[in-house]
Amino acid sequence: MDMQGETGSQQLRRAEISPALFALHNGSRYRTPIDLQVTPDHGLRFLVVGACLAELFPEVAKMMDAAHRADFLLVNNFDAFPDVPAEQVSQYDFQIIQLPLRSILGSAYFRLPDDVKAHEEFLQQTQEYLARYLAGVVKLNREHKLLTFILGFLVPQQNQLGRFQPRYDLRNVMYFIEQLNMFLAEETAKLENGFFVDCDQISACIGKRACQDDMVWSFTHGTTLSDGDHEHDLNRIEPPMPMQNHYFVRWYEFFEALLHEIFAMYRTVKQSDTVKLVAVDLDDTLWRGIAAEGTAGVLEGWPMGFMETLLILKKRGILLAIVSKNDEQFILSNWDHLVQGRISLSDFAVYKINFRSKVENLLEILAEVNLRPENTVMIDDNPVERAAIQAALPAVRVLGSHLYYLKRVLLWSPETQQRVITRESDRRTEMVRGQIQRESVRRTLSNEEFLQTLSLRVSISVIGGTKDLHMSRALELLNKTNQFNTTGERYTLEQCHERFLAGHALYVIEAQDKFTQYGLIGAAWVVKNCVFHMVMSCRALGLGIEDAFLAFLADRLSRQNVAFLLGRLQPTDVNRACSTFFSRNGFTRFPENPLFWSRPLAEPFAAPAHVSLSVS
Repeated sequence: MDMQGETGSQQLRRAEISPALFALHNGSRYRTPIDLQVTPDHGLRFLVVGACLAELFPEVAKMMDAAHRADFLLVNNFDAFPDVPAEQVSQYDFQIIQLPLRSILGSAYFRLPDDVKAHEEFLQQTQEYLARYLAGVVKLNREHKLLTFILGFLVPQQNQLGRFQPRYDLRNVMYFIEQLNMFLAEETAKLENGFFVDCDQISACIGKRACQDDMVWSFTHGTTLSDGDHEHDLNRIEPPMPMQNHYFVRWYEFFEALLHEIFAMYRTVKQSDTVKLVAVDLDDTLWRGIAAEGTAGVLEGWPMGFMETLLILKKRGILLAIVSKNDEQFILSNWDHLVQGRISLSDFAVYKINFRSKVENLLEILAEVNLRPENTVMIDDNPVERAAIQAALPAVRVLGSHLYYLKRVLLWSPETQQRVITRESDRRTEMVRGQIQRESVRRTLSNEEFLQTLSLRVSISVIGGTKDLHMSRALELLNKTNQFNTTGERYTLEQCHERFLAGHALYVIEAQDKFTQYGLIGAAWVVKNCVFHMVMSCRALGLGIEDAFLAFLADRLSRQNVAFLLGRLQPTDVNRACSTFFSRNGFTRFPENPLFWSRPLAEPFAAPAHVSLSVS
């Protein structure tokens, strides 16, 4: 659009982009937006293992935040990995491992015969070599389950044999290193608590020509462009100017972006500021224009991208909702025409389409899906509505003023991502819709009648270690559940590993009723005869499942001649849902330690009659 053809009022209505906002969305944080971040990354403690590329990480991290602390451990070729005391390992939030490409690839590649078979054989040998090298440097991950980020290799910028030679051929060093990256990612996936970091994507994002050194140094050097060895060239007849005078150098931005990427992955693993619900307006938010006025515009462009984004969020297990001031019957009748089949109403867990206050509607939605404002994002094009929601519900993260940022922020922010997309994540919308239907039926019956007609089936099993198939979902529950969480504690996989080594048992609970299959909805750490920590998904509250678990555990312990069942309850600001958990089941509080509760197992422990319980 021609800016000069606009009136002054039209220009004033534009959502302004300040230089600071532009820099934030186009600098080193481009891949890792912070629009949804509430709790900042501050004072991270980590270990860096590797060679020359990795050596700058501690310095750059400290420049980013003076409170960050990183130790560097030089490991080159097949150096024996040094002993690191367990106390020191426990202080690290994570470790970064960089494998030097030169140590893996050497110089033999460029002396190979010019045939595919020789390159295939060399690739296999190099992969075997890479696997042995990796096994040597992941000692702390293997022994302590330390969260580990393994950096991929930088792919050279061009085919060294020329533009007309086959691109996807092992004789092209670009493709050869891409194959090594694929192999390294597969080997990393075999590790517990280990994750591959695609450095090449970050370099490409910033601009390979400003990051990589392969147009000067050897292809196998595989690091960033710098003047690290410029001093060796100063005795020439015509000493060269520094590298930054010859090329546009952005090595610092590369390292900063790479650390932001790793910090974002760490936030996802830790489940910081998790988004569980995204609520959207319709007019000029889901589509262009005002539907009721007949001005709904073409979907090509950002509307199609936004609808696509919502469907991806749904696959990640994030619930979708609609909050719109519109005529409900009109929208429902014209939905397929308005969205042209790009998204279905059934993709939304709940919708409120009426002319009431959006704050009121959003509060009703949160009550129906049993979520908190802290886990909610609201997207609206109207600044008045955004301000009203932000004033009434300050914990809700509100977006919409800059529509061209929406897709990137929603998909690339660590707060909307999961380390593992579980079976429960993929089915969450269906489960919540079943929950809403269940609650609708509940209101027509007495509580006793409702429970008796629910056909509730519960299965209890014990996880044997961090490799168990249920571990990812159990860890997700422990780290995301707030309302029924008897202590409010969070865990890393390393801490879970230590608990298993100490003999603690992790019970998990699955459930289904006539409305839906809920999947894994509960987890409990049990230490000897004590329920040390228990969490239950909000969608399963009020059904007596947690009481059935206590009855099951009491029966199991009584068969082992245990006299008492103990429980631990630490009140928090948000776990009122479990405040009566032990007292209503006959436990009494320890006078000398009010966090612990006790119940003699000699007294009969009645399990809820409406729960059909099985043990696997």
